Amino acid sequence: MFTGALAVQLDTGKSIQMPKPQKEYLNNCKVANFISSTSLQSSLLGSTLQLKTLPKKNIFVTVDLTADENLELSSQNITQYDLAVMDAVYTLMVNGATAFTPEMVARIMSGNLNQDVTPQKSGAVTKSLRKLSVIRISIECTAELRQRKVIAEGQTARLTSYLMPIREIEVRSANHQAVMRGYQLIEKPVLYTYGEAVHQIIDVRTDILSAANMRGRLSDTDDVIIIKRALIRRIETLKNPKSRMTNETIRYEYSDTSTGENKGFFTLLGFAASDYKNTRQWAKKRLALHKMITVILDDFTKADYISGYEVIKEEKQKIVGVKLRLA
Repeated sequence: MFTGALAVQLDTGKSIQMPKPQKEYLNNCKVANFISSTSLQSSLLGSTLQLKTLPKKNIFVTVDLTADENLELSSQNITQYDLAVMDAVYTLMVNGATAFTPEMVARIMSGNLNQDVTPQKSGAVTKSLRKLSVIRISIECTAELRQRKVIAEGQTARLTSYLMPIREIEVRSANHQAVMRGYQLIEKPVLYTYGEAVHQIIDVRTDILSAANMRGRLSDTDDVIIIKRALIRRIETLKNPKSRMTNETIRYEYSDTSTGENKGFFTLLGFAASDYKNTRQWAKKRLALHKMITVILDDFTKADYISGYEVIKEEKQKIVGVKLRLA
């Protein structure tokens, strides 16, 4: 585990340093949200997707996802955790750090920029980065960018690259006592080029992300990281006057009456009753997730990010979700 000085060096002598961003950036475009929603697929690799991005204009984007052949993937899915990793790398890039270590990514993900990063956390980030570095994405978005007047009528737009176009490098600690694995971002990920073009990269104060962890109220687990970021995406969408979303209620689970599919906040994040041996185990996990959500929302309220929230209960006082009150 590396817990020393944050300044590191490439073996070429070029120094890189952990930035201290005041804001973090999250990709909230429909493409990013769709491909990272584990409830919507067993695997999207090899698929061609058409997503309606401007419903009133009946405008779609076409998305292709493929993986390099003969390379083993840790998972066939792109998860909310992977999206958090991508957001963290983008935040580092915006703050001038195109070379980074997994520890730097982990700190950005949590919002606690001074934390000691365990080998487990570093390993999880590394696993995600390696997976994202071999998955190619192509976004055909000509019609949308023409409609938004980002490109002219005669121009076309097809963005193609790896989800995380990086190469592995060696970095040295500031005192040259340790050599660590690092990565260098070769170019801006096209998922973020697209997000910028459609003005769907949101920003949030770093202290909002770190509040509950810094007060010692929550452990910085993977579950907490993805829940915080998913809540922020929902809140920022509701706060956006141009958004069509007005429902401040977050339901944990429900069945879509038209398709019969299980949906809801837990399903979006990849938590499902089918992953547990029995209903008792799922009920225990469900309660733990609810407690994480309420602690996070308590701290969002203390930070004046929202005005508050209320817990929603239905028959037999079962907790079914929360309703936000925006600042």
